[in-house]
Amino acid sequence: MGIRGFGQAVQRYGVFSSLSGDTVVIDGPALVHRISEACMRQRPSESGFVCHPPYLLLSRMVIGWLNELKNHNVNVRKIYFDGYLPPSKWDVRRERLLAQSLNMKALVSSELYGSSRTPETAFSNLIKADMSLTRQTGRSLLTDKLPKPPFMIPAVLEALKNSDDWGELVLVVPGEADMFCAQDVRENGGTLLTTDSDLLIQDLGPKGSVSFLWDVVPADPTSKVLGMMACKILLSDVNSQLGITHIGGLPRVAFEKQKGNMSFNMALQNARDSREDTLNSPEYQRFMEELKLKEYIPSDHPVLGILSSLDPRISEIVIQALLLEKGVISAESDTKTLRGPETLSMFLPIVVENRNRRSAWTASTNVRQIAYSTLQHLTPHKSSTVIEYRTLDPSTTLTGRQVGIPALEETGNDCAQLIAALEKLSESSPSPYMQWLAFAVYQDIEWSTSEQRPSLSAGLIHQAMSQPEDIEGYSWDLIHFTAQFQACLYSLRMSKQILDVICFLEHDLPAPVRILHDHLASLPLISEWPTVEHMHNMLSKFGTLGLSIVTGVLGIPNIEPTGLSADSSESKKRRRGCHDLLSRKGRPKDSKRSPSINPYAILSQASQD
Repeated sequence: MGIRGFGQAVQRYGVFSSLSGDTVVIDGPALVHRISEACMRQRPSESGFVCHPPYLLLSRMVIGWLNELKNHNVNVRKIYFDGYLPPSKWDVRRERLLAQSLNMKALVSSELYGSSRTPETAFSNLIKADMSLTRQTGRSLLTDKLPKPPFMIPAVLEALKNSDDWGELVLVVPGEADMFCAQDVRENGGTLLTTDSDLLIQDLGPKGSVSFLWDVVPADPTSKVLGMMACKILLSDVNSQLGITHIGGLPRVAFEKQKGNMSFNMALQNARDSREDTLNSPEYQRFMEELKLKEYIPSDHPVLGILSSLDPRISEIVIQALLLEKGVISAESDTKTLRGPETLSMFLPIVVENRNRRSAWTASTNVRQIAYSTLQHLTPHKSSTVIEYRTLDPSTTLTGRQVGIPALEETGNDCAQLIAALEKLSESSPSPYMQWLAFAVYQDIEWSTSEQRPSLSAGLIHQAMSQPEDIEGYSWDLIHFTAQFQACLYSLRMSKQILDVICFLEHDLPAPVRILHDHLASLPLISEWPTVEHMHNMLSKFGTLGLSIVTGVLGIPNIEPTGLSADSSESKKRRRGCHDLLSRKGRPKDSKRSPSINPYAILSQASQD
């Protein structure tokens, strides 16, 4: 996760030398995040908060960066991605989720009417896919606060796995990527490319070194060195330069720095001055234990043969299920070191959504329940619930949302109903993309009808048919439904990938589950998922005909356009005239919710999931 200020202090003891001809191992998540940050800095200044680099572009930038290494005779041995974050990371992970949740809540409060439009030329003149993408640049506080592209890691993974050059080198591992990177370099030598300063205190063997991604650069044309250069940091060299080999080396300095939250120089002096028996203290031993690679899944377990084709979050819940079978995770275990009191948990991506509505993940919960239920085929241990982490709110609870896991027999019926709906919608849809949009609308109307709430999708469809597209921005309603659509696709993806695992491990499946697996084979790649920039046009094409098909499949009356859920023309004018003022002052006290469009809706829209 990194030690604040540690990398910058140690970096001056590294040596710039040629990387060409060397072999490297890459911390995959670090590379993706670094390049995503570089792309985000290319956003036009007038862009709204929904303006993200397209996943296709982001993947192309990552692959282009890797190609530059290859073109400069740098041999990439492996690219590792996290497939399971250990229990010790529980608190840090929850803190990050809470920070992201608070950022999203603040965004909804400050941007009352949604986001300004994404310019048509956004990212069109992006810098080339070369080594400059990872160079060190000043951080932008504004960019740091903006929501990140929620599916960027699985999107890039998908592109890498489909690449002839890089697919075989990508590994999703049953643990933290950086630990597997360190083990690889320790056993085979080479240089580890990362942004994580924790790796500076890893034992990388006598010749293994660390280089930060921002220090990988083409050689100066005027120099005698050709090819690619990097600042290589070798643990034993740094320990020798500082004269601290006999007192525990850099790991001891890092321990002092974390314990006392002090500067590097002060931590270095503390390490030199403190007693030698510190190395044997329980506190220091626990610190050193965290640096060791832990084997959660045996190296001969057959599941490792399919892990690299999964999203990291889906890989994680598969591994959790297998660990529950072994009794490694238990509800009675120490909650400070494990995932809390729950036994099975799923961290869902943070999507850009209106926190004043129910979570964008709510309508597709029943699809994820199928995924969780079929997961039970992997182990004799049967869980009755899973804890989903979507967002956290300190004003209510810092625990996740408990979702029931249906019995396997019940799931067969659920699969049959889902298949029937998908088949009917597919028969009536002009294209595969409209089929998945129809299913997202189907889920939204099914859920809103059962909850006696207004249907968000129906209101947006009627608005798209009756009003021109807003040339200035995207309403929160449109943003929220886009998040629902993407949550729907990801939930289907979860079911598909979990069924991939079960089939790979040759577990028998009931006929409806097998048929569902076949249907989900046509799911689009993440890079093809519609974004908010395309949503109005898609809903307009879907139209009232598509809406009547969905209500027909559901067996309910057509939904009449009485009282649109989305912004009215009047509110659009208000947004154009008062957006900046209201962004500073917050929502007016007399602002009203839009009236219901659903004939079954007798309750007002509730907030918060």
